[in-house]
Amino acid sequence: MLTCTNIKKYLLAYVLALLFLLLSPVLQAAATINVSVDREPVVLNEQFTLLFSADAPPDAEPDFSNLKQDFDILQQGKSSSVKIINGKMSQTITWTLQLFPKRAGTIDIPVIHFGSDKTEAMQINVLAQAASQQTGQQLDDIIVEAEVETKTAYVQQQIVYVQRLYFARDFFDNATLSTPQLKAGKIDLEKLEAGREYTTTKQGRQYKVIERRYAIFPIQSGALEIAPTFFEGRLIDTANRQPNFGFFNRPTGKVVRRYSDPISIEVKPQAAAYTGKHWLPASRLTLHSRWSSPPETAKTGDPLTLTLSIIANGLRAEQLPQLEVNVPTGLKTYNDQPILNNESNSDGIVGTRQEKIVVIATAAGTFEIPAINLNWWDNTQAKQQIATLPAMTLTATGVAANNNAVVPPSAATNTVNKVAEKKPTNSGENVHNSNTAPTNSAYNSTTNTAVTTPSNDDFWFYFSLFLLFILLLVIYLLWQQLRETLPTKASKRVATQPSLNSLREQINTACKNQNHKALRLALCRWGSHIFQQPNLNLHTLVDQLSDRDAVLKTEIQQLMKLLY
Repeated sequence: MLTCTNIKKYLLAYVLALLFLLLSPVLQAAATINVSVDREPVVLNEQFTLLFSADAPPDAEPDFSNLKQDFDILQQGKSSSVKIINGKMSQTITWTLQLFPKRAGTIDIPVIHFGSDKTEAMQINVLAQAASQQTGQQLDDIIVEAEVETKTAYVQQQIVYVQRLYFARDFFDNATLSTPQLKAGKIDLEKLEAGREYTTTKQGRQYKVIERRYAIFPIQSGALEIAPTFFEGRLIDTANRQPNFGFFNRPTGKVVRRYSDPISIEVKPQAAAYTGKHWLPASRLTLHSRWSSPPETAKTGDPLTLTLSIIANGLRAEQLPQLEVNVPTGLKTYNDQPILNNESNSDGIVGTRQEKIVVIATAAGTFEIPAINLNWWDNTQAKQQIATLPAMTLTATGVAANNNAVVPPSAATNTVNKVAEKKPTNSGENVHNSNTAPTNSAYNSTTNTAVTTPSNDDFWFYFSLFLLFILLLVIYLLWQQLRETLPTKASKRVATQPSLNSLREQINTACKNQNHKALRLALCRWGSHIFQQPNLNLHTLVDQLSDRDAVLKTEIQQLMKLLY
């Protein structure tokens, strides 16, 4: 027996079958996919657009991996459009690729597969440079150069690498200029001072220039190859600029890439003629010394600070060694941690190693600290040099120090700090100084200060610290108690307001249970929530309801009769 439901099912199946028959020729037809470029020929290192257009959905999404052999894919997108002309519908699906050619010449665009559908192969012509440049009429708008100060260097020798970007047309801020990248070899790289910007003229054309400098330190001998510096950016097309109506009308222009020439450097091992203990290739290296107070007026048992510095042009502070200081009998020394500092300028890195040595005379007399020598390799003259600090004389007066005496740590520290705060009188160098007292244990056997017992001042000091601790503890406990009580009180004052959904559920539940009192309470809460009026009763709720709620008004009035 046919029913309405069965008739509907048969009609739906018939309609679906009819649609399938009508669409099957379209579904079975292969899509036609055309390939085109936005311009011909294409210039090397300039972006161009490759378009794939299909008149119907292809069998599958395209596979563009074959393009990566000869092109860099910058970005890709997909769009579709439908046109109806004279009742005839047509569909176009477009894949848009932004590409950069990797080489000049005639390049094949290979067959691209869209599942079982595919494109036809084609060729494009890529020029090494624009036609105007080939005829010598003008230079390029963007030029990238890179250079080094020397093509041969020793291992660990500083090489200054300079890259320059010349541009005659402005570009957007998201342009990139690569840092030095290696193709062969191993280096340490440090960027030098902030880059320079200036204007210059190149073959009669004015350019703005951005210049960056880097210090390269090869860490192994052999061939060192630096890849070309790489620039990529979108030029601002000022000629086609439209009137400025805000952000959406920014000037447009083509995306370009430019490369510098690669650089090869021969890195030689340490010079065979060098006899120094530490390999230090530098353009300049000097030694400096300074006393915290005149060494000819020293007192027996009093500490003096001797500051020794190595300053090297073309070396980092981490490459500089510790100086070897030989002290005669009667002097004791204690070394502090060295201070390392690197400063950069346009010529490279200037490394400084500063050592602080505390010197204490244990007996009266005149003592001579031998000269300090440091071998280094002069890059400018290609020969070994010796930096020298002349011998230093220290004259101490007073009673010989008691080596068995023990000095309280605080006494030793205060003594060194007082000496360190004195202004030097025999030094004209302006060197960064940070006098730090050596470890207290070093003085336990070097001074003749007598051992003292703690004074009353120490007792009151520690007693004051104890009282301060008790006060802070009481404040902390009071604060914890206050923090625990405040949220409890606040929670009692704040009443949680039920949500609108929960109020509706309460109304539905009261109606099902025929609980008139619960229904009255739920309706009052619902009205307070809707009209933002606290303590709303049924009379007020009826007054607030509009004429569109006439049915609800009637039902509430019937409820009021039952209740009252």
